[in-house]
Amino acid sequence: MHLVGIHRDPHLQFEQSRRGVRARKGAGMIRAALALLTTVAAVPAFAQSPVPVAQSVLPDVEGWMMQAESGREFRIFVAVPKSPPPSQGYPVLYMLDANIMFATAVDTIRALERRPGGSPAIVVGIGYADGVDPGKARAFDLTPRLGTPEPKMPGSGGAEGMLKFIQAQLKPEIAKRYKTDTTRETLFGHSFGGLFALYALVNDPGLFDTYVAASPSIWFEDGLIKKGNVRKRLGPKLAVTGATPRVLVTVGEYEQAADPDFPPPRLDILMGRNQVENAREFAEFLKQPGVDVKFELLMGEDHGTVIPVAISRGVRFGLAGAKAPAPAPKPVAWKNKTGVPILEVADYVKLTPEQRYKMRLRSRKIPGAGHAEWVAEFDRKMSAGLTYGEHRALAEERINMDIKHGTKQREE
Repeated sequence: MHLVGIHRDPHLQFEQSRRGVRARKGAGMIRAALALLTTVAAVPAFAQSPVPVAQSVLPDVEGWMMQAESGREFRIFVAVPKSPPPSQGYPVLYMLDANIMFATAVDTIRALERRPGGSPAIVVGIGYADGVDPGKARAFDLTPRLGTPEPKMPGSGGAEGMLKFIQAQLKPEIAKRYKTDTTRETLFGHSFGGLFALYALVNDPGLFDTYVAASPSIWFEDGLIKKGNVRKRLGPKLAVTGATPRVLVTVGEYEQAADPDFPPPRLDILMGRNQVENAREFAEFLKQPGVDVKFELLMGEDHGTVIPVAISRGVRFGLAGAKAPAPAPKPVAWKNKTGVPILEVADYVKLTPEQRYKMRLRSRKIPGAGHAEWVAEFDRKMSAGLTYGEHRALAEERINMDIKHGTKQREE
C-alpha cells in the first residue's frame, strides 16, 4: 500500500495549494491507518520500561508506548525490513511527527532498498499517544526554550526534554531490540521538526551521523537557534568529541515567494519568516571543520507540499553511504596563568550554587587581559560540555546569585 503523507504546520497560516489538498487526502489515509494501529496497540505507558504491543496494520510495523522523564507519552512506530540485517546491522532513520510522516518515509526507504546497492533499513517514528493534540505537543517538544525575556509563543520550549528522551531512552531501547548500525543513523524533521534537528545537531553532533532539517522554523523566537549562545557550541563540541556529522538542509522555493498558481493569502507573514534565506544562512554557518553540509532549494514546492520531496531527498542523503568528513582539529591547550582554575564541566556542575558563585567572584578579580582569556576558555569548555539548556540554566543561576548577594558582573 502506498501512502503519501503531508503535514500542515499550525503556525504557518497559509492556504495550501491544490497540490497540498491532494497530498492531505494521502495524509488522511495515513491518519486512518495509524489511528487503527494506535487503537489495536494502545497499552499503559511505563517510564524507562516500554511495553511491546500488537502488530501494526501497516506491514512489518511494530509499536509501543514510552514515557519520557518529562512525563510526555510517546507512541513509537518501528518498520523493520523483511530481509535479515547486514553484518554491521541495519541503518536507522528516526522520523519526528510520525503520526503524519511515518508511512511516507517507510514507502520511500522500501523503494530505495530495491535499487542496486540499496540497503534494508529500519524506520523509527516518534509520535503521540491517543488524546494528545499533536499540534500543541510538537510546538512544545520541538522548540528550544528562550530564557529571558518570556517566550513570545506560549506552550513552547521543550526541546531539551525531547533531546534527553532520544539520547537516554529511545536510542538505547532501539539498540536493545534490533541489530542496528550505530554509524548510519539519521534524524529527520520538518518545520518545527527541522528546527529540532538543528538543535540536536548543535547540542549533540555525535548523536546521529546524519541530520536532515527540512524547512526548519529558524524564525522561531526571533531566530533563537542562530544566536551565538545557542549554535556557537557546535564548534567546541566537534573539536572535543571528534563527531563528524553530515547535514542536509532543504527548503521549498515557495516558502519565501508567492506561488504564481496558488498565491498565499498572507504573503507578508510568509516573507517575514525568511524561510529560504534562514535555511541558506544556517547551511553556510555549518560549513566548518568536521561537518559535511548540503543545502537544497526544492523548486515549485511550498511549506506543505515540500514534505514528500524532502523525505525522499533526506532518505537518499542518509542512506547513500557517503564517507564522513574529516574530524575538526583538537582544541589547542590553553596555559592558565591566572591562578584561578577552570574545572572540567563534570566537576563544575557538581558544585553548589554558592561554590560556583565564589569561583566567579575569584575570576572577576583576574587583572588585565587575563580575565578575558579566562572567560573565553571557561566559555569554550562549558559550550563543549553542556547543552544550551544546561548552559542557560547556569547563566540564570549566575544572575540570580548576583541579585541575592548584591554583586555585578565585571565589565570589560
